[in-house]
Amino acid sequence: MTQRPALRETSERPQNERFAARAVDAICVGMMAVDNLVKKIHHQSYACWDSEETRHFYEDILGMPLIATVVLEDTLSNDGSKYCHTFFELADGNVLAFFEHTSIFNPRDFAARSGSHCHVALGVGGEAMVRQFRCRLDAAGVANRLLENGVSVSLRFNDPNGLMLEFMATVPLSLEYKPISRASAHSDLQRWLHDRQNWWRNQGREK
Repeated sequence: MTQRPALRETSERPQNERFAARAVDAICVGMMAVDNLVKKIHHQSYACWDSEETRHFYEDILGMPLIATVVLEDTLSNDGSKYCHTFFELADGNVLAFFEHTSIFNPRDFAARSGSHCHVALGVGGEAMVRQFRCRLDAAGVANRLLENGVSVSLRFNDPNGLMLEFMATVPLSLEYKPISRASAHSDLQRWLHDRQNWWRNQGREK
């Protein structure tokens, strides 16, 4: 009889410990969700040598809608060359992106993949957070490049394995921008194809 309380205590201790462990796990998960400054994968981007061929494959064959075409000046070049970014939507709202450059990715020059041919863009909480990460990278001696194009602010750098990463914060836009961007994605792509051919013609080369 005198031993029963002791037996009862030892039989309940593992269950209490399990409850405590679960509580700690829940707290840790909550902390991770709140404290993790990298919110989500914004998009994954890969180089392509023909944006229209890429669109045909992903949209017409695979059924992934083209939701945006964004053409940006190449700020590192002075020859008037540009980048064309095309974005294809998945059912969960994630995006697969491709980029074409007027001068770099001619078919005969589109060689084996390198770090510059792909990158993973990670969404963070605003422009201030992008700049905070830049301070961290600078302090760690990691080379990086800040990009601002009016639509987003991003920070590009390589991980130790050579994978190009991009921290991105989208600049707040009007409510009309998203449907307009989606509606004009195909016409914007056609405009890019026309401008691309003119660029190549002016350079004395044809794709």
